[in-house]
Amino acid sequence: MSVVHQLSPGWLLDHLSFINKINYQLHQQHEACCSKNESTSVCFNSLQMDSMSSFGAPATFVASDSTTKPDSDHGGNCEMFIQKYVFRSELFDVTKPYITSAIHKECQQKNEKEDLMNDVKKENFISIIGKKRKRCVVFNQGELDAMEYHTKIRGIILDGSSQLIQEGLKSGFLHPLPEKQDKCSRKTYDVIVIDPPWPNKSVKRSNRYSYLSPLQIKQLPVPKLAAPNCLVVTWVTNRQKHLRFVKEELYPSWSVEIVAEWHWVKITTSGEFVFPLDSPHKKPYEGLILGRVREETALPLRNADVRVLPIPDHKLIVSVPCTLHSHKPPLAEVLKDYIKPDGECLELFARNLQPGWTSWGNEVLKFQHVDYFIAVESRS
Repeated sequence: MSVVHQLSPGWLLDHLSFINKINYQLHQQHEACCSKNESTSVCFNSLQMDSMSSFGAPATFVASDSTTKPDSDHGGNCEMFIQKYVFRSELFDVTKPYITSAIHKECQQKNEKEDLMNDVKKENFISIIGKKRKRCVVFNQGELDAMEYHTKIRGIILDGSSQLIQEGLKSGFLHPLPEKQDKCSRKTYDVIVIDPPWPNKSVKRSNRYSYLSPLQIKQLPVPKLAAPNCLVVTWVTNRQKHLRFVKEELYPSWSVEIVAEWHWVKITTSGEFVFPLDSPHKKPYEGLILGRVREETALPLRNADVRVLPIPDHKLIVSVPCTLHSHKPPLAEVLKDYIKPDGECLELFARNLQPGWTSWGNEVLKFQHVDYFIAVESRS
């Protein structure tokens, strides 16, 4: 049953259970004889959706009371393979509100302040021109109607939901949020390399990939992922706005102290810069901002006996770049002298895998695709 609890205010439902009880199946029919048509049917308990794969033949939808094994039209032996499916449970793993009350209250206060400033500006403008005008209403009629409707049903939603939620918590269907974990029990990293999808005009025009705003980048949980004295390395484009943001806003918000600024210089196989060094448009280099996480209270390192070298400033990484967009050079070898030998390394917004590193992003296998590799002869 998808109904977990039924009380006078209504029902507490298990949406995931309801989906999985539908019994999604994929039926594939393979015939021993050489049939030109291979039939595939998707069954939802009593509803069967058939489609033929023969040269763009139209799909047919058939309602059936059973999922019996179909006979072969050619009289040959027929084998039926049935694959069952369940819905991904993590898609229902909503543990936190989309917008918390604290953030909502902060936004309300900000909006009220802006409205007040706008009203003052409007009144000043009216006094200057010497005419009486009707003052602008903060909310339009549709918003006022919605607020009136909300006032009517707010008590019903609050009281009724509270009863059903309490019943779900008592029965164990709902689970209260656990207490905050101790920092020592959470997986942390000694090196975090970040290649943010910075917004720019070229990306917006081409729709090559999605990008994040500076505010969204700022909300990355780097402080929770960083071990004491963690080395944070951020790739930054040459746009001064982005450089200032990393140095003046991003790193301070993460309690990261800047220790060095490096540059990746791109050259050709003949040793020339890929772009003229003094080009007013594109430069033959990109920046890396390196910083260390500083804790408010000094915490011992994982291995206090291991000493790492201080990071020098203005180092260069010179290499022939890959022609694939955003394919960055690996940093494991150049960073090894500045991190502990057993350090945990993480790359955010990674587009390929590195041995011994944890890669995170929605394109971690992008440059691992077989099309980018060629097979070589194996020797016995």
